[in-house]
Amino acid sequence: MTAHSQKSAVILLVATAFCATQATIAAVAPSRVSNNEFVSPRNPKIQVRVDPKFEYAGSVPFAIENIASGYRYIFVRVSGQRLGQKLIQRMFIIQQEGFLPSSTDTYKYRITNPVKLGSSDYRHSVSFDDNDATIRAEPGKEADVTRKFLTARGYRMESEMVMARFARPADSQHRHEIIFFCFENLSSYGHKLTDFPETSDSPAKQEIERQVDQNCRETFRVID
Repeated sequence: MTAHSQKSAVILLVATAFCATQATIAAVAPSRVSNNEFVSPRNPKIQVRVDPKFEYAGSVPFAIENIASGYRYIFVRVSGQRLGQKLIQRMFIIQQEGFLPSSTDTYKYRITNPVKLGSSDYRHSVSFDDNDATIRAEPGKEADVTRKFLTARGYRMESEMVMARFARPADSQHRHEIIFFCFENLSSYGHKLTDFPETSDSPAKQEIERQVDQNCRETFRVID
């Protein structure tokens, strides 16, 4: 690559990052985190207290094409180090997202399998996740942005995880939403994804899902 090409690539990267940040600002106002307490002033107005065993890694903006954008607030619990990287054992993410002013779309999903957190009902699910596969299928989106953010800060993620998820629209117009994610390494339970075919609903899988969900609910507390 020539010096001119390198300079052009850097300019393009900076411009792309600037546009993504501007889009995020247009859709969602940034919240703050102090002493493992997340505070959002609106959409929704909420406080979330996170287990002090988790360390706050920081926040990262993301954009979904030219439709929506937001921030992810990332808390991690590490299990040691390998080759200078901190190994993530568990992770908790608060995601605030909103449609851009140029979009007329809204969040239309129903609150199925509801779980009450604070004073609101959230749509709830627990699933097994291949993070690498998600990134390959959706480059540049939330999972990809999150891994790059953590890698740059010296953290290492495993690909095969179990995820508990809680989501709800965050305003009366359903133009914003808030999601809580809990991730745990599947290897912590002595298994791989290949042990559980997609249609599997074995007792072992159900027990892992139950334990991850229980751990997740003990990780954070919603105050609103």
